[in-house]
Amino acid sequence: MRAHALLAWACASAAGAGTLWSGHDITLEGRAFYKVLGTGVRLSPGLVLTAAELERILDEARVESGGAPNASGGLVLPGAGGSTGHVARLEGKATWKELLEVDLAYELDAVMASNPAFVGGPTLSTTLTGAEGGAPQRRLVDLPATLYSTPGLIVTENLDRFSVRLSTRHADVVIGRQVLSWGTGRFWNPTDLLSPFPPTQVDREVRRGIDAVRVTAPLSKTAQLEMLWLPRKVAAENGGALRVQGNLYGYDLSLSAAKYVDDLVLGADFSGDAGPAGLHGEAAYTWGLTGLGEPGAPVGVGERALRAVVGVDLKPTEKLALSAEYSFNGFGAADPSGYLAVLTSPRARRGEIFGAGRHYAGVAATYAFTELLNAQLLAIVNLQDPSAQLLPVLEYWFEQSVILRAVAFLPLGPAPDPSALRGLHGSAGVASPVFQQTLSTLGLRSEFGLASYGAALQVGIYFQ
Repeated sequence: MRAHALLAWACASAAGAGTLWSGHDITLEGRAFYKVLGTGVRLSPGLVLTAAELERILDEARVESGGAPNASGGLVLPGAGGSTGHVARLEGKATWKELLEVDLAYELDAVMASNPAFVGGPTLSTTLTGAEGGAPQRRLVDLPATLYSTPGLIVTENLDRFSVRLSTRHADVVIGRQVLSWGTGRFWNPTDLLSPFPPTQVDREVRRGIDAVRVTAPLSKTAQLEMLWLPRKVAAENGGALRVQGNLYGYDLSLSAAKYVDDLVLGADFSGDAGPAGLHGEAAYTWGLTGLGEPGAPVGVGERALRAVVGVDLKPTEKLALSAEYSFNGFGAADPSGYLAVLTSPRARRGEIFGAGRHYAGVAATYAFTELLNAQLLAIVNLQDPSAQLLPVLEYWFEQSVILRAVAFLPLGPAPDPSALRGLHGSAGVASPVFQQTLSTLGLRSEFGLASYGAALQVGIYFQ
């Protein structure tokens, strides 16, 4: 049951890396892919109008004080637009006697957009436009990310994996940039601090590599211990983690404890079958440390929060697979007035949390018409707004070497309301509580009322 559910939820992938050369106890493997994604979107009309009203009032205030209107447009957003994204990725692996392994992955990315506002999204990874911050930084050192940048065009590089693995009878040791995946959730993974996916991400083939030293040691036939060091340039931000995995009465269980950046985190997860249903869940409790690394400052505990997920997987027929989850986000806001602060918080910028609210549901239904053609309907629901994001997905594989994927972004929920701003003018308007409140909240009335309508078409070509 768990295997069926994972296959239903995970992105289909091409066959494993092909063997390039083998001899003298050495094996070289490699593969490559090229993906192109075309996206067209229409921004939330309420968001566009709210931004335009805010900029109008600011411009009037500038003129009153003797200045000139902002020629760049300031807060003004385009109503619609499009982008194309290109990814070229090379992966290689060298193995000697199954004792030593070197793993390498490098990719080039380019995004061209009709307007700079669309360079950051939406993509198959996110449904919001102009996401704050860059890629989550869980790396000690890195290549310069941006190779070329002009308004509407950015070219980046990513040394995504570069690690050495030593395998012995007693333990595996991996040093360098690697991929780690913890947790059992299908949409949310509160115990995964290292390489989590956003719940709306459709293409889940590649997780972002992180810099770590990892030691994995077996404790028994069904249990193992995992130990990590997570190096950072700032000494106080160095972290580590311990994770114990085992099996009890047919259920896979794990317990973890971690120090990550400024947080202490305890986590647990489980997965197993209960009759025809597959059950899974995980939870993480976070203590945010204060004063860490500040000379003379006492170390204390500030923010505390629980995040938890529980879900079920079903396969009613041979062709249909269903997954459903409930998620609690203790870092979320209690109402829409606090959403913007959550979405622009350091945790959101680091890619630790996804979602501005506290209570969510996720549903995925996958129907396999053939071995090569399947359709999915994904729904992420903010239960406290309420609002939702629907993502219908159609995927077709051509001989397991070319994939064609079509996705639509369909947000549901009240959009930001600009009506209160229309009666405000100039300096008096800027000083008004209504303006200040709208500037700090964007007038949000629901989370997914902020999201864009759109569609995307992706083609992936695999070489091995």
